[in-house]
Amino acid sequence: MMIRSKIATAIIIVMLASLITLPTSYSQTIDEGRYGIEEKDGWRIIRTDVFTVAVPSTETIPMFIWWHNDDNSTLYVAKYEGLAEAWLFAPEQFSHADLFDDMMGFKNEFMVRAHSHGWIENPEIVPKINQVSMDLHPFFFPFSQGKWELTPIQEIKAKDGTLVGLAFAFILTESKDPSFEFAEENIMIRNKIFFDPVKMQVEENEVILSKAELKSDMIISNWKWNWDTFIGALEGPTASLPEITPKLVLSAKFNVRSVSEGNLINIMNEERDDISGVDQDSLEVMVRVRERIMVVGKIDKEDEISATNGLPKLEILAERGTMAGFFKFDPRATIIYEGQGTTGSVEVKGVSWVANDLKAFLIYPYFGGNTLLHDPSIGISSPELESEVPKYTFNLPIGSREIVPPSQSIIPIEMVPFFELVMEAVIFVIIVATVIAFTKKMKIEVLNGV
Repeated sequence: MMIRSKIATAIIIVMLASLITLPTSYSQTIDEGRYGIEEKDGWRIIRTDVFTVAVPSTETIPMFIWWHNDDNSTLYVAKYEGLAEAWLFAPEQFSHADLFDDMMGFKNEFMVRAHSHGWIENPEIVPKINQVSMDLHPFFFPFSQGKWELTPIQEIKAKDGTLVGLAFAFILTESKDPSFEFAEENIMIRNKIFFDPVKMQVEENEVILSKAELKSDMIISNWKWNWDTFIGALEGPTASLPEITPKLVLSAKFNVRSVSEGNLINIMNEERDDISGVDQDSLEVMVRVRERIMVVGKIDKEDEISATNGLPKLEILAERGTMAGFFKFDPRATIIYEGQGTTGSVEVKGVSWVANDLKAFLIYPYFGGNTLLHDPSIGISSPELESEVPKYTFNLPIGSREIVPPSQSIIPIEMVPFFELVMEAVIFVIIVATVIAFTKKMKIEVLNGV
């Protein structure tokens, strides 16, 4: 009986060992046919398994038109309009009306606001303001006034060599306004699309980039601030200035369009050129702010963009369908301190403005002559997409300016495939059943031996 007991124990150990040796991780091979790139009538169209993104390749400006492959009749549109330098007195909240309007002129705008705060008593101030106003560039730089290079679309590979996504960038190469020559080659919008969900760490939050999302990095270097010119010219009287906080504001405009057979390119061109489409191509556009849904064109409302699952987010809805477009952003931006080899982070706020159009403003604190890196994203949200498990972790090196992220920054997440889980469960049941049957047989033999 002792020998039989040892044999039973050995069988159990062998069976358990066979279960333990099952693979507990796997590397998924991605078919390179999962994406396609088409050049069509001045547009570069990128198609993945889930969604399609189009960007202008001629008369290039930084804008995106995207749609879900299962519903190509609804187009979502995002256009980065430009950068505005805004000087906000500390007690004031951000408002689109607080941006300096070049049509009114810097001097008039500043004087009105300064008077309203009980300032301008020093007799030297007004002559100096008159003088320095001649040396300032316009407070708003429209991106349509620049020439942009669209870089080639390149593949992104993970640490294990697997193809995981695509990368490209818009780079400002020339300004049509000589006042903004300092911005040439100093503004880049770097973009990434991943074929599978990717996990990133943003502050204390783990953020998932879905496979229907385009993540951008807004990179601004060597910005020439009117504030610096203004303060440098005032010299002595600066002690009597109220507390003013210069900021750089990125404005973006959004829309949703309906597409019928054969008019895709026409509508894309209308959006690029800011031409209103005909009525049958218009959809009622809505935006979700917190739990409130507002209809664009039927309200005039500003609101801070609040966080959803860790990131501030706007959901852009059409009058039909269950999916939504979205715009979200990291609430922190990285500052690279030039010449010091160090970095820091600053808070970024976002404001939505729902009126005749849907706009969003991202507000960057003053960062001097250093480099700012910030991450907004656009894409499609749906319960199905948001429930998918990430397959990679993505940790881009802080301060990296490469268009294609290094493969070492994208690491596969070890996981057990569903099939293997099922097989393990089946084998475990077989082992248990075998052990029970073997034990019963031993008991019967022992009883018979007695």
